[in-house]
Amino acid sequence: MENVCALVRCDLQPWREPSAFSMLDRKVRPATPGTLRVDATFRNDARWAQPWPALQLALADADGRILGSGVFAPQQYLGQAPGTSLSPGQSAQVTFLVQEPAPGTVAFSFEFR
Repeated sequence: MENVCALVRCDLQPWREPSAFSMLDRKVRPATPGTLRVDATFRNDARWAQPWPALQLALADADGRILGSGVFAPQQYLGQAPGTSLSPGQSAQVTFLVQEPAPGTVAFSFEFR
């Protein structure tokens, strides 16, 4: 495709495979009243560089009911648009704050988008 695109002068979007990201460590804990601090470390396990993924965070109560969910673009969890892609095998550590959707948030899950 790159060769064809070079001939006809088109642009290819970067290859994305969200399933090739691995979550290495994650924590969600209270920061200030009504705010949660999210810490996550993930790695690009693809054989090629990829754009930074969007992170979907779901927060739940003790019964497993989802209290809130959001998808965070790289510029939201990094504080600015990333200047580079994640290289194969490269890890990244991110920290950002979210509003606690309701008292009693005790569980969380992440997905890469």
